[in-house]
Amino acid sequence: MSWLLQQAFDLSCRTSTCKSPSLSGNPYMCNNECDASTQELAHPPELMFDLEGRHPSTFWQSTTWKDYPKPLHVNITLSWNKTIELTDNIVITFESGRPDQMILEKSLDYGRTWQPYQYYATDCLDAFHMDPKSVRDLSQHTVLEIICTEEYSTGYMTNSKIIHFEIKDRFAFFAGPRLHNMASLYGQLDTTKKLRDFFTITDLRIRLLRPATGEIYVDEQHLARYFYAISDIRVYGRKEELSEHKFGDSILIHNECLSVSKWGV
Repeated sequence: MSWLLQQAFDLSCRTSTCKSPSLSGNPYMCNNECDASTQELAHPPELMFDLEGRHPSTFWQSTTWKDYPKPLHVNITLSWNKTIELTDNIVITFESGRPDQMILEKSLDYGRTWQPYQYYATDCLDAFHMDPKSVRDLSQHTVLEIICTEEYSTGYMTNSKIIHFEIKDRFAFFAGPRLHNMASLYGQLDTTKKLRDFFTITDLRIRLLRPATGEIYVDEQHLARYFYAISDIRVYGRKEELSEHKFGDSILIHNECLSVSKWGV
């Protein structure tokens, strides 16, 4: 059965969100002003989950990299307090440039432990000591491999703002390129616990490690140009069925708890 969780944000930690009127007039920001005390100029975390399609877009925006060379690390954690089977790609839309380094992580035990889902970098070898790969390099036998991809971390000035975690491409190894043979996929999920666990989450965490820079060296004279901004996060899934997999439509699921925080500082 398809289902939708109601949003109930926990936004007690906002230390990494732009808020100061002193940021007014920053020409590098998605919006020239950021003032948490004024609704029209605020960019709080819940704007990553409001209904999109409006113009201009609404978005969350972080603080700038004013403390460089100290890393600008931000965690965005989504918690559902339920076990969820992912049914479509996870899609993150940035209003800023896509980050130079990012890790997508998952939890299966309500945030007690975390495992990497995928690494993202402009240079995987330099950032994570991993050779770059894409989902197209995988197969049925290697579909559970945790990879680092450079596909979504290109240039500061690129028009593309979207980062994917490719669920459907992984499904296609079992269901065919057009996903016509879903019975085969569901058969594998029912009989292979590791495969089923791979597509199952209770929590999701986006670790933003380095903002888009567009160059090898950081311009220390213009640190205000470096920040993160996200306009939309979409996660599609359904409540895990304990008996057998159901054929049906997936639905966009909303987190029950969202936190945005700095870490490692």
